[in-house]
Amino acid sequence: MLDTKLKNNKRISLIVAIIIAAVFAAGFMALYPAFERDAQSHKKEVKVQESSEFLEKLYQSNYVLYRDIREKVEESNISYADLYVKEERDTKELQEELWNYEDYAALTAEIQEGAESLFTSWENEVLNSIMQEMDYCVIDEATGKLVKNTGRKIELLENTAKASAEEREALPYVFYVKVAYDGSGNIKNVAVKGKDSDELLKSVQRVMKSRMAENEAAYVEPYWQEAVGTGASLSIGGPENVTFIYALTGEQEASLSYTKWEDDWWNSVGVYWQAGVSEIYYILLFALAVTGCILFFVKGYCLPSERRVKPYLEVILFVGAFLIAPMPEWIVELVYHTNAGNFNAGYARYLTFLPAEGYQVLTGLVNFSFLFLTFGTWFYCVNALGEAKVLGVGGLIRERSFCVRLWRRFYGFCKRHMIAFKEEMLHVDLSENMVKNIGKLIFANFLLLAAICVLWFFGWAALVVYSVILYIVIKKYMDKIQKQYRKLLEVTGSIAEGNLNTSFDEDLGVFESYKEQLYKIQEGFRKAVDEEVKSQRMKAELITNVSHDLKTPLTAITTYIDLLKEEGITDKQREEYIAILEKKSLRLKFLIEDLFEVSKANSKNVTIQLVDVDICNLMRQVYHECEDKIEEADLLFRFRIPEEKVVLKLDSQKTYRIFENLYNNIVKYAMPHTRVYVDAIRVENGIHIEMKNMSAHELNMEPEELTERFVRGDSARNTEGNGLGLAIAQSFTQLQGGTMEISIDGDLFKVMLDFR
Repeated sequence: MLDTKLKNNKRISLIVAIIIAAVFAAGFMALYPAFERDAQSHKKEVKVQESSEFLEKLYQSNYVLYRDIREKVEESNISYADLYVKEERDTKELQEELWNYEDYAALTAEIQEGAESLFTSWENEVLNSIMQEMDYCVIDEATGKLVKNTGRKIELLENTAKASAEEREALPYVFYVKVAYDGSGNIKNVAVKGKDSDELLKSVQRVMKSRMAENEAAYVEPYWQEAVGTGASLSIGGPENVTFIYALTGEQEASLSYTKWEDDWWNSVGVYWQAGVSEIYYILLFALAVTGCILFFVKGYCLPSERRVKPYLEVILFVGAFLIAPMPEWIVELVYHTNAGNFNAGYARYLTFLPAEGYQVLTGLVNFSFLFLTFGTWFYCVNALGEAKVLGVGGLIRERSFCVRLWRRFYGFCKRHMIAFKEEMLHVDLSENMVKNIGKLIFANFLLLAAICVLWFFGWAALVVYSVILYIVIKKYMDKIQKQYRKLLEVTGSIAEGNLNTSFDEDLGVFESYKEQLYKIQEGFRKAVDEEVKSQRMKAELITNVSHDLKTPLTAITTYIDLLKEEGITDKQREEYIAILEKKSLRLKFLIEDLFEVSKANSKNVTIQLVDVDICNLMRQVYHECEDKIEEADLLFRFRIPEEKVVLKLDSQKTYRIFENLYNNIVKYAMPHTRVYVDAIRVENGIHIEMKNMSAHELNMEPEELTERFVRGDSARNTEGNGLGLAIAQSFTQLQGGTMEISIDGDLFKVMLDFR
């Protein structure tokens, strides 16, 4: 009795579900006429001449026709590249800025080829479209020469005041666009005629003032963008001192508007989107979901508990997402093709036996079947989630999710094997003799098997054979482990002895995890050795540089003292010698003072007197005091620093010395006739300062080496100085809690200071 009742409930539940899906499908089909009426109200006539695409074609036509008028005026052939690619600076200067390109001529040729390709493609598009469907005229303002494609007096539109009333009335144009450029290539006048002249004028001005040519040139030729990015003044020019006129007669306008320029998609499928077909579809899906949720609480409705309605949760979610996302587009297409009668053509072609009267019936069946399957599938998904009422959301996920089930099995498998592996590794000491451990394992295993085989006599023979085989296998495995362990010891011993290039690519088995650590140890030792070698080299260079910088002025002093001792020298010579001695002695004095100062700074044996310092004002003050040297070096400083005060607790003398050394360093080593940028940005509780200049000498050393003592930017040591400037600046910066970093990018030298 209970089984019969349950079967009846299942049958009734299934019938109810089918009826609901059918009602929703029929209800949606009943809205087709309403969709058609609403769609018709959204259709609109597209005026090509007022569209952005059409006006952009006119923009391209300007560039194509400008070459025609220039060729007519100059009576010679002109390429697009020669006409439009502009190089606004001297070629030598431009080539210096493009130093990263080995062949400047090849770069220029590629840019010109890209521009020629772009404008040639425009020419093909324009001549095969607009120029065959409308009248145009190009007038050169300087010579009065013109180019046009019609026998009508379209040129009278340039200045209607010069045309008589009869001539103006004889012009049949219902639409025209006139654009005039001055001698600098700027638009000086735009005039239009059309249905909505105000909106048309705004659209024409926007399109004609765009930078479409330059943007598309950069897209066609990537080298163009790279050249512009280096600072080179390369640009795309435009028409100059010329007027363009484009006009349509009534017949031309009608032909243009309703042929290839008509927006078919909007007036067909698009209007059904506007009519709300997709919104109605979503509303019905929501209503169907609500209906299913209500049925869950109806006594006797048992469809959610059916085994056939229990697929994996991921399948239900995927199908539901498909019905929500891509399906509305198919529904809109279905409504459009049905109302437009597009199915009839297919019937007439493939179902020749079917009379024309049956087309409408067949179309209705196709629509009903498709919609019934769609809404039925959605209702199936809703019912498949109905067990959440009993199991809860968490229970439904645990019971019906394939990913959760897979994860449980995978987790259990990994956990069991990890525990077994952990236990095995924890109870084996690979550094000891393994024979004793193996004997214990075999003995325990022997006892276990003996207890199993005690009930059967012949089991003892099998037990002996099994024990021998097990011993051989385990002994072989342990020997392999010991071999791998000895290899590990050999590798570590070789590295410990200083063989830093020791190779250990062999498989280390259970010790494979140690290989990464060995690589790190090996690399660490190698870095330490390299650092020590570098340190020794720098010490040797320091001694050499100190000896050189001290010996040079001392040698000069000794030489000129000997010259003063000679008899017969004149008073003028004596004054010159004394002046040289004074200069060399002062240089020696400054060298020794700088050396002592940087030594004290490195040993922290310096007294810092912190006071309130306006660091921006101090930067300007030091610059003004070094201005004579800067002018002699022919450098142009560009400052971008805050106008307001930035007051920090600093030692004013030490900070002054920092900027003095940095400015002197720029004066000595910057390339003459270049710009120097000094930027300062106020940050939280401090300031960030950057100084950038182009080096006159090749910087073939690491940035860290430049702050070492007696290191100069020119390896030949031809410049004035002792190589202590940057070292002192860095030491004084660090003593005041700041940081100083140096970066090198090619010949660009940059110093970054941070004070807090």
